[in-house]
Amino acid sequence: MDSFTYTNIFATKGIEYILIISFFLAFVPFYNYLKEVESPLFSLAKVRLPRGVFFDKTHTWAYLKSAGQVQVGIDDFLAALTGPVSLRLNKQSGESVTRGEHLATLMGENKSLKIYSPVSGTLKGVNKSALRRFSKRTNNEFTENWLFDMEPQRWDLEKTMLVLGEKAQQWIQQEQARLRDVLAFAERKYDLNVQPVLLQEGGEVADHVLESMSPEIWEEFQSEFIDAVKS
Repeated sequence: MDSFTYTNIFATKGIEYILIISFFLAFVPFYNYLKEVESPLFSLAKVRLPRGVFFDKTHTWAYLKSAGQVQVGIDDFLAALTGPVSLRLNKQSGESVTRGEHLATLMGENKSLKIYSPVSGTLKGVNKSALRRFSKRTNNEFTENWLFDMEPQRWDLEKTMLVLGEKAQQWIQQEQARLRDVLAFAERKYDLNVQPVLLQEGGEVADHVLESMSPEIWEEFQSEFIDAVKS
């Protein structure tokens, strides 16, 4: 007589449930990893200007969340020019800042750019994950790359000093158009040969053009594109 094997289907169901739960537990960190996977670095040709985001002409942005908090970050244009750099915060959570105050510093090798706050308020939080991947395009949404969460003090007034929508598009086009002139002027002023790294195919300014340039060029950029429009 053949042997008979009894299988408890309820016991096997329990194993299936454990396997399914284990899969989802493993999938969550894997999904978070995929969100952090780097795409190509920021490009001048693909500067993002999302609807509802207010841009300051010092190349920072502010986004009003539904809870009345404002997220603050650095725009794609600046990230596309500098390439990979480190970011040092000059303010910490709990501190108050005013519009135009020194908020953070982009750090290259022996060179830097000061970043100013687009709005006034009290800093409520720092996005440490954005600090780790600054200058590196990821699959995250634009506003997920915020640096500071802020409780605004004069939002209704200061938002009128910022640009968004079509005005932001026009402004960034103007910035790209005058970038070549500023770099060419700096080349003559400091007797530097930047042409090999200045232009890409088609005669446009190359991505990450500031990355290999001298501290003097960074100072010119700070003066012309950030300090000159700070208010």
